[in-house]
Amino acid sequence: MQFDKIHNRIGTNSVKWDSLPSAYGVLPDEAIPMWIADMEFQAPEAVIKCISQLAEHGIYGYSREDDEYRQAICGWMERRHQWHIHPESLSSTHGTVNSIALLIQAFTNPGDGVVIFTPVYHAFSRIIRASGRQIIESPLVKNASGKYQMDFEATAEYLTGNEKMLLLCSPHNPGGRVWSAKELEEAALFAQRHNLLIVSDEIHHDLVYSGYTHRPFEKAVPSAKPYLVTLTSASKTFNIPSMHTGNVIIQDTKLRKQFDDVLQALAISPNSFGVAMTKAAYNEGEKWLGQLLIYLEKNKALFDSRINQIYGLSSMPLESTYLAWVDYRSLNLSLSDYKKKIEEKSKVIASHGEVFGTGGQGFMRFNIAMPLQMLDSALDRLQVAFSDSE
Repeated sequence: MQFDKIHNRIGTNSVKWDSLPSAYGVLPDEAIPMWIADMEFQAPEAVIKCISQLAEHGIYGYSREDDEYRQAICGWMERRHQWHIHPESLSSTHGTVNSIALLIQAFTNPGDGVVIFTPVYHAFSRIIRASGRQIIESPLVKNASGKYQMDFEATAEYLTGNEKMLLLCSPHNPGGRVWSAKELEEAALFAQRHNLLIVSDEIHHDLVYSGYTHRPFEKAVPSAKPYLVTLTSASKTFNIPSMHTGNVIIQDTKLRKQFDDVLQALAISPNSFGVAMTKAAYNEGEKWLGQLLIYLEKNKALFDSRINQIYGLSSMPLESTYLAWVDYRSLNLSLSDYKKKIEEKSKVIASHGEVFGTGGQGFMRFNIAMPLQMLDSALDRLQVAFSDSE
């Protein structure tokens, strides 16, 4: 199977592999990196072919968001998510993180507050802070199933009245939650009540496991259109994040005009390779995605089964994404003790929970999107590393 093949990425200028010495003090050829959120799988053949054709052409001029590009995105959303969007509601940026930065510039001012539910993708707080805005953290709470849920009553207590934006991760990274329609309705009501623009980062929306269904915010709560922006990209779905291309979907005319003015002011234009890769992935990558999801289901089952057998570790039930969230708080390890036990002993590299904000302390985030043989080896190493914890 194509997903079983192990690819050597050392020396390819990979952040995930080649940054290990500087980021963790570990040599790449000794490690199994499970931190950065890209997959150890090749992109669909259609994407590889389109890049080869572009390379062979030899002329790399300016590109545009043509009708084929817009229709590829609209068609994908209609087929996969039963979500109808208008082609003119789409704007292209240099990726989802770039989109968030642009939206903060467009819809908030220095000193304004941005609400996030933590622990959450670490780039959120980094961008908010770098933009001179205030981070308003609302800690997620665990429900009876051991999964995260939002507490809007508690969130209201954190507000100062200076907040302008609610930044939501849907599906959630790192907890893997697929928010229910009811939860999205509650978020919309909360935002409306406090006059907040909702920015729904839905980059993981295609990576959802059987038994769960991602609901695009706008489809779940159509009445939220006047204060809603949705972010998507083909990058996580098809493992092509280096294309640096994301979609900002704004169906409200007034909001879209305000955002487009910022794009014009900052001279944001599309990446020709990103446009081509997006079209190829959305038009010809559906079968590949189906096979990927079957493979990830197996990886998820293996990871949860083995991690939950290790004394002191507990993996949060995963509904979406390939990012597993593991609790080691019962071991009472400091971060430095954790580093000695895991990074120095096992050479398995996970993301530290602390970087995801309040509520992340005592957790690790593991990227399980890798060949089964590599995942099995990582779990063997972890089992040995924690064998002296009992």
